[in-house]
Amino acid sequence: MEFGIFSNGFRPHSTAAQAYGEDLSEIVLADQLGFRYAYISEHHGEPVYIDKVDTLPVPELLMCKAAALTREIRMGAAVKLIHLAHPVDTAIQAAVTDHVIGGSRFIFGFGSGFPNPLFTGERGLSHTDRHERLRESLDLILRCWTAKEPFDWDGKYWHGKGIVATPQPLVAPHMPLATATDTEAMIDLAGARGYTQLMAQLEPAASIRRKGDRYARAAKAAGRSAPLSNIAVARYVWLADSRREAMDDLRADINDELGYQMKRGLIRLIKSNYDIGLKGDEVTFDQLAEAGIYYLGDPDTVARQLREFYDAAGGFGTLLIVTGKKWATREKVFRSMRMFMEHVAPKLASLRPVRDPDVVAA
Repeated sequence: MEFGIFSNGFRPHSTAAQAYGEDLSEIVLADQLGFRYAYISEHHGEPVYIDKVDTLPVPELLMCKAAALTREIRMGAAVKLIHLAHPVDTAIQAAVTDHVIGGSRFIFGFGSGFPNPLFTGERGLSHTDRHERLRESLDLILRCWTAKEPFDWDGKYWHGKGIVATPQPLVAPHMPLATATDTEAMIDLAGARGYTQLMAQLEPAASIRRKGDRYARAAKAAGRSAPLSNIAVARYVWLADSRREAMDDLRADINDELGYQMKRGLIRLIKSNYDIGLKGDEVTFDQLAEAGIYYLGDPDTVARQLREFYDAAGGFGTLLIVTGKKWATREKVFRSMRMFMEHVAPKLASLRPVRDPDVVAA
């Protein structure tokens, strides 16, 4: 197993510069500790965030600065909402990022993102056909990266004449790709093409296993070996000397974030994914911790919990621990990350997902 961080930014408003500085400090430490990957959320503004929470709508800019401060960690968006912008501009920005970061360290992560119609409405686009538009966006982006002559594009959603997209990616045909998706067609495409499949931190083990099976079947049909190794799964992980200490570290800050997330509609995802007896539209950190959504406590306990989750999820290749949060203090965040890599990661590093996909019922 490999390890990474999912910088899923949420920091109460100070200035965006301060929020980005904290994100960078965690990425730099992750590189020093030996984490292999840093996936960084693309977060756009929403009414609930105005003058209260800082967002990062262009994670590639943060990656370029992080590349100068780190040595080996590989970085990608989780995820870039490629259905929102013209694909020619997206392709060019990604290729420039690839060259600036260099050393095959950039991953093009893409997807449709949190299903908020605000984002498409702001841009005069349709929310209902975002998945179809995303697929056309991907096709045009790939064409931009490989075309050797100017070309025209006359699609259903995007149009262009005499397109010249330079520079092209650093290494032909393009950098590695990763996607987070719930659509069966995109899971099939990702598996067949070898794109990394990203799984979110609130996704339960049974769902990860089902999607992993579909991904693996598509990959095997395309002749790809060890497909489950190309699945990356995010989890909330916090190390301390005890579970009680861990919960005391996090309770106030996570409850504060939940207040915003409930207003964004996150309660629907929690209710659909976990049967924890919620009667209204509010949930607390203690309820989510009791449901096992957070992996908390001393290293032995957390390692055991993560191993049990790994088995229930059917195996995967990369574990991403969530960062980018205003949790406790910087010192405690860093201590948790160090304890994870020093005492938990070695207990999981030998895991290899070798099972065949589950048989589909007739």
